[in-house]
Amino acid sequence: MVKLGNLLVATFGVLLVLNGCLARQSLGVPPQLQNECNLDNLDVLQATETIKSEAGQIEYWDHNHPQLRCAGVSVARYVIEQGGLYLPTFFTSPKISYVVQGRGISGRVVPGCAETFMDSQPWEGQEQQGQPWEGRQGQQGQQGQPWEGQGQQGQQGQQGQQGQQGFRDMHQKVEHVRRGDICATTPGSAHWIYNSGEQPLVIIALLDIANYQNQLDRNPRVFRLAGNNQQGGFGGSQQQQEQKNMWSGFDAQIIAQALKINVKLAQELQNQQDSRGNIVRVKGPFQVVRPPLRQPYESEEWRHPRSPQGNGLEETICSMRSHENIDDPARADVYKPNLGRVTSVNSYTLPILEYVRLSATRGVLQGNAMVLPKYNMNANEILYCTGGQGRIQVVNDNGQNVLDQQVQKGQLVVIPQGFAYVVQSHGNKFEWISFKTNENAMISTLAGRTSLLRALPLEVISNGFQISPEEARKIKFNTLETTLTRSSGRQQQLIEEIVEA
Repeated sequence: MVKLGNLLVATFGVLLVLNGCLARQSLGVPPQLQNECNLDNLDVLQATETIKSEAGQIEYWDHNHPQLRCAGVSVARYVIEQGGLYLPTFFTSPKISYVVQGRGISGRVVPGCAETFMDSQPWEGQEQQGQPWEGRQGQQGQQGQPWEGQGQQGQQGQQGQQGQQGFRDMHQKVEHVRRGDICATTPGSAHWIYNSGEQPLVIIALLDIANYQNQLDRNPRVFRLAGNNQQGGFGGSQQQQEQKNMWSGFDAQIIAQALKINVKLAQELQNQQDSRGNIVRVKGPFQVVRPPLRQPYESEEWRHPRSPQGNGLEETICSMRSHENIDDPARADVYKPNLGRVTSVNSYTLPILEYVRLSATRGVLQGNAMVLPKYNMNANEILYCTGGQGRIQVVNDNGQNVLDQQVQKGQLVVIPQGFAYVVQSHGNKFEWISFKTNENAMISTLAGRTSLLRALPLEVISNGFQISPEEARKIKFNTLETTLTRSSGRQQQLIEEIVEA
């Protein structure tokens, strides 16, 4: 009997462990996607869903596509019309964005951080029909649910001080954004964007839904603090459901008691009859406290690399910079006027990327230029064409060509970790932005002065490919560039003549 009892206990324990493992597996990766990285062929991806709003639209790529599932990301493109406001939203996953076109104002709300921006002038709307602002606030409290009486005396004292000084708005940090800016947003931090320019503000954004900070499943989830989206969600399982803001789920009286306002005003927060979507048009001037607009491509003395040990105040989440411009040619890491340029941003140049564990690379190729073959050592890459047209070839771990297509503006290519690829432009300029799923993504080139082949002994190359030492020497030393080169055949012939001479 004792042995039977022990056997039953052991069996129950094994079943319990297996059940827990299966539950964890089903939460992170659905059963139908167990082989989600079996990528025999890659495709150039287009946006599959468009959600229109009053002052713009949001275009989504299907995050259930095998390529995006493999990379563990979700991608969206935001188009905000002039005078449009993208309402406050947060995600459970880290987000990295690139401003493709236009300029605007953005703000992020980091929980626990102070309101460091304050109006220097009293609020223009502080009086209505001769009544002070704090008096109106008191009447609102009387009309709705009663306020918590224990705190009224302290509140009246604060209101008295505001009455003497005038009401001044205070909020967290607001920044200008313009074309070429990389912007990072941490999970749970609400952010908003206003188009202050004269043309549509276009932003391409990536959510790292496989990031360790996302404790839910691999579905992008949008949490709205304002507005409603009657057309659905983030390009997937949620897109069939109407999405309301977070206030809509609470009882109006609870909201009134929490914010010390009347019930009617609390119901306004729920936006029950609001069909404008998540991008609304601002009526009249948009007045928020913000610093002067920095001049384009000015000397960025405020930007400095982070030391490995950190540098105090710069490392606090409240004051940490959230964006960096990488469209300035003077900021390029690789620059050749007749070939193009490549610019990268990682956690050393933008410390907040260490928290979100993402990085980015901006590339511009002139006509008939090529990025030498390479592969990503420690990251998946999501390449988005921002302008022009180019050809991309990708080779997998079996040596098979899994992609050989032309890529145009607005199209997307997923390049898995370790897959070798080459980018070419034929006659036209080709521009792109790449998001990478590592805060310090590294590459290894297959050709060029710092390539894998250049580091191998001639004997290894000669025996590995069954070629003569002279042919091995050409393979190893003919390409003198490190990143960019000409893609025309005449350039190759010229190099051979120089080497042989």
